[in-house]
Amino acid sequence: MVEFEKGIVRVSENLTFRPGYTFDDFKKCRHYRNQDGIRAICLDEQADIDGRSYAVEFFFRNGIIHTLSLICLDRDYTEEDEPKRKDLHEEILKQYGIDGTAEYEWGRVSSDYDVRGNVSSINLEYREDI
Repeated sequence: MVEFEKGIVRVSENLTFRPGYTFDDFKKCRHYRNQDGIRAICLDEQADIDGRSYAVEFFFRNGIIHTLSLICLDRDYTEEDEPKRKDLHEEILKQYGIDGTAEYEWGRVSSDYDVRGNVSSINLEYREDI
């Protein structure tokens, strides 16, 4: 379940990201594997979100969720074609009424392609002052 306008993404039965979600909250869920809460965390398993399969990565800053990245795995892309995954992510965001990037009170959601890392993702960046 995704409610971008509220910054809510339900990744699994007991893991739902939202503004103000803390590392202490994460430590209570089944996905916690003694991660340190400082470096980026990548879930071991794919997440089914609104009928699509995603790789999920996130990190906390000062113990509060800062960034959540979703990579849709519904289509296979070669290394050379990875930039095309950004198009898929933009299609997905359009289904939620978002044209590329949207700003909200809690932060922003965007479809991005990182040239250096050769990775496309849907990113939710949470404001720290919420």
